[in-house]
Amino acid sequence: MGLHVGDNPAHVLQNRERLAQKMAYLKLLFMHQVHGERVVVVDANTPTPTCDAMISQDRTIGLCVMAADCIPILFYDAVTQSFGVAHSGRAGSLLRIGSKTVHAMQTHFGVNPKTLHVYMGPSIKVCCYEVGVEAMKGLEHVACTRDERIYLDLQTAVKEELLASGVMAEHLFDEGVCTCCQEGYFSYRAQKETGRFVGVIGL
Repeated sequence: MGLHVGDNPAHVLQNRERLAQKMAYLKLLFMHQVHGERVVVVDANTPTPTCDAMISQDRTIGLCVMAADCIPILFYDAVTQSFGVAHSGRAGSLLRIGSKTVHAMQTHFGVNPKTLHVYMGPSIKVCCYEVGVEAMKGLEHVACTRDERIYLDLQTAVKEELLASGVMAEHLFDEGVCTCCQEGYFSYRAQKETGRFVGVIGL
């Protein structure tokens, strides 16, 4: 699904068209993801934004977040009929992109975090996410050591920030799939040169 990783652009566009068909021909809106903290309010007229989270109430679009180890996060609030996506890797988790998306939905759409449902898609898990000492800074609370190696549990970090922002535990879902060691997923850690899969949400 990614146009930035060396895949044949024609094939990528064909895949995106197939996805649009699956999504009842919603206009798919992708982001230029930069491992930052910017959250953008979008609609059908928004050009591709440079950001790592988007929120909307436009029923004609599908919001897309690409990943190949980072956590793709989908947000939906039935009360306000608003939805969003966020891209949370190590940098995004440090910057609390998940809770900043919740806050943006509160600010712009009046979302009550207690009614918000959040889905965390397939991503690299603590079983495989080995890092160096420098990379664990700010995430020490979700680091563990095995055989003198350091591993990060980004899913726990994201869950903790979402719960602290008011999301209810029963409304928080984790796919539980490790993209690095389970088959059928793109993984930058495992493959280096690889494609991107996509999380998508629309009304």
